[in-house]
Amino acid sequence: MTSSPSDIAIKAALEAGVLLREAFPKVKKVHLKEDNSPVTDADNASNEIITRHIREAFPDHTILSEEMPGALSAVIGDEPTWVLDPLDGTSNFIAGIPLFAIAIAYMENRETKMGLIYDPLHSEMFVATEGGGATLNGSPIHVSQKSSTKGAMLFAGRGYKDRDHDRHGQIIYTLEQETTYFRRLGTAAIMLAAVAAGRADSVILTGSQSWDVVAGALLIKEAGGKITDYCGVPWTLDSEDLVATNKIIHEQIISITHDHEAATCL
Repeated sequence: MTSSPSDIAIKAALEAGVLLREAFPKVKKVHLKEDNSPVTDADNASNEIITRHIREAFPDHTILSEEMPGALSAVIGDEPTWVLDPLDGTSNFIAGIPLFAIAIAYMENRETKMGLIYDPLHSEMFVATEGGGATLNGSPIHVSQKSSTKGAMLFAGRGYKDRDHDRHGQIIYTLEQETTYFRRLGTAAIMLAAVAAGRADSVILTGSQSWDVVAGALLIKEAGGKITDYCGVPWTLDSEDLVATNKIIHEQIISITHDHEAATCL
């Protein structure tokens, strides 16, 4: 019997999670990649485990991992493709902060069919399938019912480009006037999973990469949330930024991000 993408992703994430738990928080070799983001031996070892599972089950599928050479310039096509971040939250991992995750997504025709986020330290496995809903350790999850940004739990993250720093800082300053509950957790996967599970009400990501968001975006969609770019246009693989919410407060958040990106929002 052929295993499904979700079966393979869960199996791979569990094995890679064991490795990450054993490696954390020991001293690790740290290198900087071409975008100045850090990578450790644990990132690469986790990547090897996950890609091995995928290649054994689906040898003809394409794999795009953050830790593969040329990942930043890679283009996702219509063929069956796996998009991986074998250790999301590497900076936290290096610093000994117990907040990081594994993100695995399976795509066909540039549409996400399965998304998985695994928090190995807390044994939390988030899984979503297109049209099949979202779960946490096998139980259904749903976005929050918060109706206002006032008092909402808002998350944010940004990429490593100088331009992203400037744009992100301006938006964050405005959003911080909306709520006292504002967090940057250092891992897009965990923040997206939190919105899907109703723990947070929104997350905005500036300059995000596909491996940062595709799994979490499907989780939020299947949990009843909404995902767009900063202009309010439905999010796609070509979007530079992402706004994900419980749907109810989406327009409130977009009114802020749209104003700051007015020059690019046509």
